[in-house]
Amino acid sequence: MFNVKFTHNDSSYHSLKNLYEENITVKSIAQELEFCNKDELALPIKNKMVEKHFDTLAVEDEGEIVGYIDRHELGEGGISEYMKVFSPRELVSDSTPLIQLLHIFKKKTRVFVLENNSIKKLITHADLQKPPIRMLIFGYITLLEMRLSDIILHRFGGTNWYPMISDDRLHKARQLYERRVEKNEEINLIECLQISDKFDIILKDKELRTFFQIPSKSKGKKDANAIRKLRDKISHANELGLDMSWIEIIEVVQTCGKLLEISETYHYERY
Repeated sequence: MFNVKFTHNDSSYHSLKNLYEENITVKSIAQELEFCNKDELALPIKNKMVEKHFDTLAVEDEGEIVGYIDRHELGEGGISEYMKVFSPRELVSDSTPLIQLLHIFKKKTRVFVLENNSIKKLITHADLQKPPIRMLIFGYITLLEMRLSDIILHRFGGTNWYPMISDDRLHKARQLYERRVEKNEEINLIECLQISDKFDIILKDKELRTFFQIPSKSKGKKDANAIRKLRDKISHANELGLDMSWIEIIEVVQTCGKLLEISETYHYERY
């Protein structure tokens, strides 16, 4: 006999969502800009950039950062000949939520960070490996899992979803449930399913499939596999951006965001 209770809790869910969407900002991963003077010669600076593996370097004049240079463009002459002025499209505020930065990086490989009206920091693809980004992605996927559990429990109750997954998957969930009960953790069986199992249940129910705006079972399975793959990578501390490109990773996060937004429109009946 398994304990059945609804896990739905709007206040805790929204508190977590606000944490990920508002309180973790670009400030948490931005790195200090290194710079050269605009009156220096370009080739010696290029050699230093190669040595330090820098692609971009800020340019200062009279104590102020006034522009930047790209290493691959440098040649004969002075730095001022190669200096670029910052474009508004290259800038983000240090208070920009990290989730927004991910969307920006779908089309960019770097942004400069505006701090108190001064450009002092830089974010590149390498910075997307840092813990706050990994925490954000893992948190977003976990939030989605919470919502799927709540909606499945509300739709099917405590046991009616059992036939919608394989006997093997149900057996594994029961084993995990029993281990967690032994540790005195207050949970229900559905929390012991993998996210792919929860997607299987959603995809087999036409009403929920329509609610989540999933156009086909094949598209739903593709999205579910991508979400599971990304979560596994983060869980095992694998480097991101290798066999799964950053564009693919960002698209997975966007898919999670869309499904989360839809889930918030679900109407729970009160008993």
